[in-house]
Amino acid sequence: MKNGLRLLISGLLIAYPLLVWWLAQNGLTNWLLLVLLALLSLSIISQGIRHPRSWLTLAVLLVVSVTAIFADQLTGVLFYPVWMNSALLLVFLASLWRKPAVITRLAMLMEGSLPDKAVAYTEKVTLVWAVFFLVNGTISLVTAVHGDLKLWTLYNGFISYVLIGLLFVIEWSVRRVVKHKH
Repeated sequence: MKNGLRLLISGLLIAYPLLVWWLAQNGLTNWLLLVLLALLSLSIISQGIRHPRSWLTLAVLLVVSVTAIFADQLTGVLFYPVWMNSALLLVFLASLWRKPAVITRLAMLMEGSLPDKAVAYTEKVTLVWAVFFLVNGTISLVTAVHGDLKLWTLYNGFISYVLIGLLFVIEWSVRRVVKHKH
């Protein structure tokens, strides 16, 4: 049940840009911030407050709330992808200084201890993801500031996910070649 709830919440957060577009198209903009805050709160509750992702989600929830207070509800909502990319950028960069790096940790979970060459590779991949989050967050910022909800939805609800998938496929392909050489 708990895993099903987490999966549902994750799916709704992934579909969030489409949900924003649909609510806005139907004149339900007053619900936008409430829906986002409810989803983020449910995400924290379903994972448990001690989970590291919960702290990241809580930070984003607070920043979205402050943005909505000082700007307006729609701005707070449109900036959600910007804050998520910013948070992920900070996590990935911080892990390069406070090792092991994020991708190194994930690789160690799947494969156990890693040789030095593999650690160096995973640190490079962590840096690539950090650059991705910087670029993706910047484009999300531009779409939010531009004010065109269709453009914002297209980028944040479709193109950014395609780019994430593309980066996964490219990294997976490179990793296979690198592993095969060693």
